[in-house]
Amino acid sequence: MKRRACAGLLSVLLVMSLFFAAAASGGSSSDPVVSKSYVDGTFTENLLKSAQSKIESAISSFKSKYISRAENSVNVSISGDAAVEACAEATLRYLQNSGRYLYSTKSMSPRVLKSGDVISGRPGTMIMVLEGSGKCTSGSVINITRGSEVFSGNALGRFTSFMFPENGGRIEITSTSAKVLVDGVFSCTSGGYTPKYTDEAYALKKLGLVRGAANGMELYRGNTRAESITMLIRLLGEEESALMMAHSHPFTDVDTWAQRYVGYAYRMGYTKGVSNTRYDGSAMTTATQYMTFILRSLGYSEEAGDFKYLTALSDAVSLGVIPASVKAEIEAGEFRRDQVMYISYLAMSARVKGSSSTLLAKLVANGAVDAADANEFLNR
Repeated sequence: MKRRACAGLLSVLLVMSLFFAAAASGGSSSDPVVSKSYVDGTFTENLLKSAQSKIESAISSFKSKYISRAENSVNVSISGDAAVEACAEATLRYLQNSGRYLYSTKSMSPRVLKSGDVISGRPGTMIMVLEGSGKCTSGSVINITRGSEVFSGNALGRFTSFMFPENGGRIEITSTSAKVLVDGVFSCTSGGYTPKYTDEAYALKKLGLVRGAANGMELYRGNTRAESITMLIRLLGEEESALMMAHSHPFTDVDTWAQRYVGYAYRMGYTKGVSNTRYDGSAMTTATQYMTFILRSLGYSEEAGDFKYLTALSDAVSLGVIPASVKAEIEAGEFRRDQVMYISYLAMSARVKGSSSTLLAKLVANGAVDAADANEFLNR
């Protein structure tokens, strides 16, 4: 009896040792017990690629099907390209809001959000607020850093890791803007602002001077200082020069992706930072800051007495860059990406200092914009 028990125990131990050996080695298709890492690497990877391929095919089919309708519609007040892009973004927001579309990340991915934006996550999704503030609005979230639970209605501390529990969760941004890191499967719902200058944004995009963000143009939210200076360099047709080589600057807080843009802008005199050593690239751009970027790019200078930083908006009106009505509008509320695009759009028709040439004509002369595209832009 004892011999049988010992033999049975040895058999169990042998099977367990084989299992752990296979798991430790990573597994392969010939292993009797395949590890989770092998399954993820072999099957999950291919599944994700297949899904991405189908998504891209669907988007392509959507554009080809509806582009002609948009372009031929006499009742549409915006261009065909803008109509299609706006429709695509509206569709994406609908799918997100209805829970039919989810972002998926494999590492802490940064996102810039605005007041009222809501992140809904599947169980296990992690989030950390780097700047701004947020609160739990449904159920609870787990404070991994402290090992506690945060219930609905309570604020989330900055630089603290939170995880959505078994039944998921919702976090709402309560500050004007916020920068968060998210890792997992989640959806992000907009706070409700409807962009006004969609057509102007896509007119600039068609010229090749601006690009979308990670999830489209995202015209409803604010723009970070790093995004704004990058956008300005593209707007001036100088991105190739900026990326050609590294340019030194005195700032110690610039993200890796923005190093060359900020360095180039600093060398060209487009930006000066918020102090001798800080650029503060993740902070939201104010209307005054962006207008200062635009005025400098048109050749105007504070040192020469052309304008003053604190009165950049009023000075831009006096110099004919923007009308007084635009100044009043952007001073009345939060400065958003669609307004950034609109100011950039207006700058195309502004005169470069000491010249009868407009900024757009200068871009055509420099080869940054195609003459035919510029002509179409002017005759919109």
